[in-house]
Amino acid sequence: MVRWGILGCGGIARRMAAVLAEAKDARLIAAAARDGERAAAFAARFGADKAYGSYEELAADKTVDAVYVATIHPTHAQAVELCLRAGKAVLCEKPLTMSSEEARRLFRLAETCGVPLLEAMWTRYLPAWRRARELVREGAVGELRSMQVDFCFSSPFDPASRLFAPQLGGGALWDVGIYGCHALIHMLGRDYRSLRAEGRLAPSGVDSFAALSLRFPGNVLAQMTCGSDQMGDQAARLYGADGWLELPRMFDAQEVRLYTESGLVRTESFPHRDGFAYEVEAFGRLLKGETGTRIEAPPEDTCAALKMIEEALLQLRGNCG
Repeated sequence: MVRWGILGCGGIARRMAAVLAEAKDARLIAAAARDGERAAAFAARFGADKAYGSYEELAADKTVDAVYVATIHPTHAQAVELCLRAGKAVLCEKPLTMSSEEARRLFRLAETCGVPLLEAMWTRYLPAWRRARELVREGAVGELRSMQVDFCFSSPFDPASRLFAPQLGGGALWDVGIYGCHALIHMLGRDYRSLRAEGRLAPSGVDSFAALSLRFPGNVLAQMTCGSDQMGDQAARLYGADGWLELPRMFDAQEVRLYTESGLVRTESFPHRDGFAYEVEAFGRLLKGETGTRIEAPPEDTCAALKMIEEALLQLRGNCG
């Protein structure tokens, strides 16, 4: 049984707590927030035994095996480091940090401390994505030529919102573009050859839309769009010489559709289940040292995705400046 603590008691923390409440080999035992009353209310709601009014208290709790860091983006690095130095395994909400260099530093620290650290990229644990990768490798679409990923939604501009406030780590790339970056890496690898970025900035200066064009080994081309100021189909598609695959709602994919020149050939569907559950189970197997445990979002991929975002933001701000 993995005994979990949650650091930060916002919306994403509530989702994780609900998953832990249903898990067979995991249990939420502690919650922490800067506001002790908020932590107490959270703990009572989700059946945790302890509530702390500081992150330091939770990190020092020797009964906690693993910590899910669910604070705002810019505070992830400090919270993760606190937990690692206390000997806690850490699963941190995306993005792990606001820079690839900071992420590499934390992964080195985790290795020194002898505890696992992973970014909570739960979409990569979904059976639909794993099946899509199998189909491509089996040659279901022939030689792979290109990939498209979209994660756009429309939200009214609010300078105080975490989506648009620079001090809260706002921006479409950090919020949802990271899902697209991981999808590309999951299917095409982390060693892209080139990247070009265009987009739009919100009045607050963060990116409200970004379009990335990349070239991967084997002359495979990729396009990734993300945004908080327009609607999108939120799908992923992989095109080959003989057919193509589609994953509707790519961030929460429940099916894979295979098309050829004659049209839809088949649809493979998977039972709907919160992707956090797959992630929690995999992290638990990792902590138990079970052989054959696959890390779907390894540290190298996290650093590559962050580097992709850094490079895109540099170009985008230069183009929009």
